[in-house]
Amino acid sequence: MLRLMNQHSPEQVESSPPLPSNLDTDELRGVFKAIGADPMIGVAILGEDGYIYWVNPQMAQLFFGGKRTPQQAMGHTLSELYPAPWVDERLKLLKRVADTNKPVQVRSIWEGRQQYSWIHPLEAEHPEPMDPDEQHGGPMPPRFLVITKRVSGEGKAEELTQADGFDKVDSEMVDLGPLDVLTSRELEVLALLGQGLAAAEIAKVLHRSVKTINTHRENIGKKLKIDDRVKLANVAQRAGLRFADAERERV
Repeated sequence: MLRLMNQHSPEQVESSPPLPSNLDTDELRGVFKAIGADPMIGVAILGEDGYIYWVNPQMAQLFFGGKRTPQQAMGHTLSELYPAPWVDERLKLLKRVADTNKPVQVRSIWEGRQQYSWIHPLEAEHPEPMDPDEQHGGPMPPRFLVITKRVSGEGKAEELTQADGFDKVDSEMVDLGPLDVLTSRELEVLALLGQGLAAAEIAKVLHRSVKTINTHRENIGKKLKIDDRVKLANVAQRAGLRFADAERERV
């Protein structure tokens, strides 16, 4: 049976008390089942090498495509399903959590939507080697609980980032989904539109003329097939798009 590791910093222990010692395996399984059944939350258990031990349907849809089932993802490694730069970044985060024994909160843009993932270290109460006949045989490597939630809008995101006890990281990789048709400059303009800035204010931020900004906005509208400024702002807010996302590496 796996459990969340409690060897955190003093402030983490104070804000996140350890689980009751009298909880039995069936009760913990019930808690995990309830979390995994939440329609708004993706849950996964990963190995340090990116091996996918378990995902719930929501996580399979969030990360592996809307038609992929958990069974199609489990038993594979991240490197089999994702581009190398994205995988390398995630493996480094898993190693960071394993080395520091401190959970990490990761913000990312995936399929054009902002989402947050919380990576927690797990430990086995009675660690034993896995059956060598299994596909991923050998001694049991460190494992991690990953909980992911899509979050639109800056306000909701700010509430999430106020949580204590987590190292907070912005992914340098983005999957822009339908927004991938935009140039970096157009993404910057769209992000600023999402913040409620008018053309004159955006022009000042980007050191461009108002005419140039309006041209960018028109081009964005044509590419996204949206001709309304308010609707464009809503697209940016739904995606949780930030100014800095325009320069992140696209995958």
